[in-house]
Amino acid sequence: MNLKTAARRLGVHYQTAYRWVRSGQLLAVKVGSGYEISEWALERFEAQRAATERLPTTSAERTAVAPTPVTSVSVLQVLDRMIDEVTVDANALENRAAHLLAELLGDTVIVYRRVSEKSLGVVHVAHHDPEAEVLATTLARDPRTVNSFVYRTFRAGASVFVPQVPQRELRRCLDPELHEYLDALGCFSLISVPIGTEGALLATRDLPGRPYSQEDVTLLEAVAARVLLGTVRAERGAYARDTRRRVVRALSEAADRNGAPPSGQYLDELFSAALEHDPQAVVAVLDLDLRHLVCSKAYSELLGEDRRAVLCTPLPLYVRDRAALDELLDPLRCGELDYRGRIIELADHRGRAALHVAMLRTPDATPWGFVVVAHAATEALPSAPGA
Repeated sequence: MNLKTAARRLGVHYQTAYRWVRSGQLLAVKVGSGYEISEWALERFEAQRAATERLPTTSAERTAVAPTPVTSVSVLQVLDRMIDEVTVDANALENRAAHLLAELLGDTVIVYRRVSEKSLGVVHVAHHDPEAEVLATTLARDPRTVNSFVYRTFRAGASVFVPQVPQRELRRCLDPELHEYLDALGCFSLISVPIGTEGALLATRDLPGRPYSQEDVTLLEAVAARVLLGTVRAERGAYARDTRRRVVRALSEAADRNGAPPSGQYLDELFSAALEHDPQAVVAVLDLDLRHLVCSKAYSELLGEDRRAVLCTPLPLYVRDRAALDELLDPLRCGELDYRGRIIELADHRGRAALHVAMLRTPDATPWGFVVVAHAATEALPSAPGA
């Protein structure tokens, strides 16, 4: 059978099957300008793929590790792991933060986000009791609800802690039609902490007699710092993907026009043109041996070097764990993926960096290099109270 037929049998695009042939994974015989694949070669390839299929490591770990009790330390550890998985959306991190706090502290936790220069919107509502969560969502999302404590936090950029909430003031925040819900869901103690300049995190107690403590304030501030970092990581990730896409497109179009990868002065010119309106981009182009062919000034600064020193130097020299770098790049080298991202520990105490990598290919799908867009991923975060 020809390569197109084999691709249909495998359920993949023709170019994907072609890359498998080029990398030697799918055995084929070149006939004229095309390839022929035997039934035996196709069955062998499918058997190899089935044998190597496995659950993602994170899934295996989830089934193997028993759940741990929820503590302030465990809450922050969970969020720290989630931050490292944020790419272009921190919504899941915010949602999990709210539910972990509701489970640990009890009662209602709400995440607010800036929707305009002066206003906030509710993005997540959590409660340890499902029915109470419905009521809390009703109260929080009603457009007539004005939470003066949260807006005070938002405007001042500082935490507000009210151990005993005056019930008269609480009722003024709610429309009279909503007062009936206070019989089932009160607000007798309150903490509101800022999420940078982008929002606020609110926790409330349903019942009197057990007010929040200063340690609870410290915990909410530590969680808010992680929610903010997740948002920053998402913004950086989205920006890095856009930058990577732009550079890949410019270099790929040049390779298509000329029938060969750009190099030398021509590569420098293409690279500069792609970053003309973005001089702060942290980006580089590497050959298949991971030597830097060209890089931006911001990229060399992230590695702690002068740009001239980085050029022609292999990326592994700047990475602490070569195995982690290979784990990132191997799926690209073998043709399984064309784009991948991971956080890598840099050498010589340079911290960590998120690397967004794309494989560069000629028009016939032959790999010739990599585009790497990076951003720093080393940020100091507050620890749990008492830790």
